[in-house]
Amino acid sequence: MSQTQFGFVVQYVKDIAAARRFYEDVMGLEVQRSHPTFVQFDKFAIASDEPMAGKGEPELYWLVDDAEAAFAALSRKAEVSLPLKQQPFGKVFGIRDADGEPRYLLELAKNRPSRAEK
Repeated sequence: MSQTQFGFVVQYVKDIAAARRFYEDVMGLEVQRSHPTFVQFDKFAIASDEPMAGKGEPELYWLVDDAEAAFAALSRKAEVSLPLKQQPFGKVFGIRDADGEPRYLLELAKNRPSRAEK
C-alpha cells in the first residue's frame, strides 16, 4: 500500500455562497478549487451536497495514490464504514478509527469536477 497523507477536512454548510464569502473575506482563506457544491482551501473544504456518512459532521480525508490497494490493505485491519466507491471526484472508502469515527481515504480523480482557481 502506498503512503497516506492528510488531505483535508470537509465541513458541510447550508449556504455555500455565504460560507465561501465568510472564509474568503473574514478568515482570509484563498480558494484553491471550486464547484457549485464544493470549495477547497488549504487542508479545509466546505460542501453543500450529501455527506458521506449522512450526518453532516466534519469529515477527515487522507489522500492515497491507489485506493484499491489501500482498501485491500486497510479493510483487513479496520472496520469498513464505507465500501470503496467511485465518485466524480475520485475513488473513496471509509474505515472506522479507534473511537468508531469514520475516516475517509481518497484517490483523487484526474479530471474531477471542481476547477482550480487562479
